[in-house]
Amino acid sequence: MPRPPAIRRRGPPNELPTWLVRAERLLIEASRTVRLLGAVTPRNAAVERARLAEQFASGATPSPRWSYARTDHSALRTALDRAARRLSAESHPVAQLYGARARELELEAALASEVGTSVFGALARARFSATTAAATTRASALAAEWIANVPSPSEEPTIPSDAPVPESLFSRMREEVSRLRLPFAVVVQPSLSALAATGERHILVASGRKTTREDVERTVMHEIEAHAIPRTRAQSARLAIFQLGTARGIDDQEGLALVLEERHDHLTTRRRHALAARQVAVELMDDGASFVDVVTRLSKEHGVELEHALAVAERAFRGGDGVSPGLGRERVYLDAFLRVRTHLRAHPTDEGILTSGQVSLDAIATLTPFVQRRTEPPPRPPSTPTL
Repeated sequence: MPRPPAIRRRGPPNELPTWLVRAERLLIEASRTVRLLGAVTPRNAAVERARLAEQFASGATPSPRWSYARTDHSALRTALDRAARRLSAESHPVAQLYGARARELELEAALASEVGTSVFGALARARFSATTAAATTRASALAAEWIANVPSPSEEPTIPSDAPVPESLFSRMREEVSRLRLPFAVVVQPSLSALAATGERHILVASGRKTTREDVERTVMHEIEAHAIPRTRAQSARLAIFQLGTARGIDDQEGLALVLEERHDHLTTRRRHALAARQVAVELMDDGASFVDVVTRLSKEHGVELEHALAVAERAFRGGDGVSPGLGRERVYLDAFLRVRTHLRAHPTDEGILTSGQVSLDAIATLTPFVQRRTEPPPRPPSTPTL
């Protein structure tokens, strides 16, 4: 039986399998071109956010009027589909990882091409859903448990997320990036629906959001340890798949981030209630609820503050029109959290693989030979300084 081709990230191109060279070139181009989360962010997100908040606060129930910059990725989708077919015919397990990621990127390219249309919701559900029906049930049950425990109103003082003071989220994120010498620029992004997000070279911080000290420290830990550090390690990996992400690697990275939040005592009652609200919002959306319905039910039935209910609904419906379903990426969070937590309890040293890039649980066995495995879980970092 012939041996599969040796795989090395470095070395002259003619020493690499042809399928690997071609796959890496195409997938790198695709990942840099599609940029799904940017595509589903409305061009007028900040203006609409302010309008909706003002009208809901006055007792009105306005629908969002989002507009998007849609891009035709037809040629790229064709190339990704062709590559996925060719890679699936290769016997090497790494080829299967590249093929699966090509399929996932093809679906994300389709989503970016269909933002704001009636078919967007169905495509989004195909990309972002729990791994199994049983996993969906478990995630839903956890969300029901967490959202039933409504936290008391916080008395902790708040500060704008991008305030020019040392205690703000923007300042703390820059401080940590500088301290760890990470190759990221921290940038304020007014249209961002989340408090922060990590991209290929930037960590984005939302503009003007009210944040507590707990929000700041949790978000900094989340973005740095679960996203920025793994992406930095991936840059020196032997295979580009660590940077590109395996299929569902980005999803499982969010699960890892929540495991890290739990480890650092950031999964407070308030945080759990907020995460549960996202799961509930997507479930309501998938059952036919509109943006207005979701905001109303979160605030009236589940004790979610109006400002937060609006933010949660915006995340769920981004890429859509507020009537038909949107991205619903939050479907994967609690499912991934439960799976990653269970896996790491049984296989703690696999955390070294998961934090080497955007790696899914399913890809660990194949990618382990290409990672220097740690002999024990990484030590817990020292407590952050008091602000």
